[in-house]
Amino acid sequence: MSFVFAVVVAAVFVYAGVAKFVTFNNWTFQARALGAPDPFVVLVPVAEVLLGVMLVGGWLFTQTVVAGMLLLISFTVLLLVRLRDPDRQPCSCFGATSQRPMSWLDVLRNIILITLLLVAALTQ
Repeated sequence: MSFVFAVVVAAVFVYAGVAKFVTFNNWTFQARALGAPDPFVVLVPVAEVLLGVMLVGGWLFTQTVVAGMLLLISFTVLLLVRLRDPDRQPCSCFGATSQRPMSWLDVLRNIILITLLLVAALTQ
């Protein structure tokens, strides 16, 4: 069962990372508007794809799960901070394909993904 949960999260990571690369110019603009420093603008999609591949491959599984959880927690903290803004920017969670303003649904999605990774680690 842990592999199934890991694959679900991996699919989300890979989709998000690839979507950011496909819409790279728009992604970088949106990410900077959210306050992301330049190195992270490039590193985030690389990390997402790499973590997705490592989860499916089962390489360094525990460390990859922890890294994935830390990434999702940092995204969730950013969302929680930005949800306090009166003018909400697009989430950019899936590159420039995400045009709707960020919402509590994005936080809920991340909590579900974090939970899936936690269960995957505990049932390994």
